[in-house]
Amino acid sequence: MTAADVITVLIADDDPFVRRGVADIFAAAADITVVAGVDDGDQVPAAVAAHRPRVVLMDLKMRRIGGLQATRHLMTLPDPPRVIAMTAMDVDDLVIQAVTAGAHSFLSKDEAPETFHQSVRAVAAGNTLFSQDSLRRIVIGTPQPSVPAAAPVNLGTLSERERDVLQALATGASNADIAAALFLSETTVKTHISSVFTKLGTRNRVEAALTAFRAGLVT
Repeated sequence: MTAADVITVLIADDDPFVRRGVADIFAAAADITVVAGVDDGDQVPAAVAAHRPRVVLMDLKMRRIGGLQATRHLMTLPDPPRVIAMTAMDVDDLVIQAVTAGAHSFLSKDEAPETFHQSVRAVAAGNTLFSQDSLRRIVIGTPQPSVPAAAPVNLGTLSERERDVLQALATGASNADIAAALFLSETTVKTHISSVFTKLGTRNRVEAALTAFRAGLVT
């Protein structure tokens, strides 16, 4: 394994025990290394500029600047890192806002170490690790007071194959899983996903999956 193969991670959390615990989780993974940790959202931009992490694990509730605002700022950068929103709760409206702001995935802090490893690897590879149940809870739980109701979604612009790909994506399937299920190449799957993003105006897999749930494509 070369240095280029190692996934660099920045941890942003105002609890030092969480930062230490998450760093210890990744210490057992040869392909993931924690390059820095910060205790508030206002320190994230400088840490990203200094360490250039591929993935940022972002606590959503910090004292001075929350993870939501910090994520929005990162997404304005020319080549932003991939962001995984972390929450101590099950699923709340801040997760939805973080995804809308550009976070590529979300993760509960009480997940098993293996889930942390898998999530970082998936996000670094351009995929997303999530469960169908977690997305269903998000949809059932919205709209919240701080989250406007989603506009009606029209999937009519998608081709039949794009709808198939979106439906599979919404279950949390990886590109390889989708390719195997639909008898397509992974390159073709990536092309369809890119087209789905463009037609639906979504920026990442979680946002596209939420759109599929809200449109009734997945129940």
